[in-house]
Amino acid sequence: MEKVIRNMNFKPLLEKVEYEKLDPPANNSTINMRVWDEIKVERLRSDAVKVVLQRNIKPEPKCILSLEVAIGVEVIINPDEFDKLDDAEEYFKNSQVTRVLASTAAVVVSNITLHSPIGAMITAPVAQLPQ
Repeated sequence: MEKVIRNMNFKPLLEKVEYEKLDPPANNSTINMRVWDEIKVERLRSDAVKVVLQRNIKPEPKCILSLEVAIGVEVIINPDEFDKLDDAEEYFKNSQVTRVLASTAAVVVSNITLHSPIGAMITAPVAQLPQ
């Protein structure tokens, strides 16, 4: 299964940014900034898939800001090896592709939030996928 990805020469591209400024928090309140990632794999053609990682930031309680950033990349694959996979998303969750996408998403989030009420939000440069 290690020969699924044929070419590691890829360029991550920004797919989506959704930023919503919300009301300020109540005085002396505690806010939990929930951060999690989602991954999607879509077959583009016989020898290529598109992998998209979306980083979500949603505070609890709902205040300050809401942010979604999606970064995608086209990956050249070995079709025979790819077709043997039970679950393409599970495979890519642990791949170098996801590490590149997650670190790129972290940089984008930091830049977007730089001038937000909380300042630059530094998120982990690794995928934060729900278990």
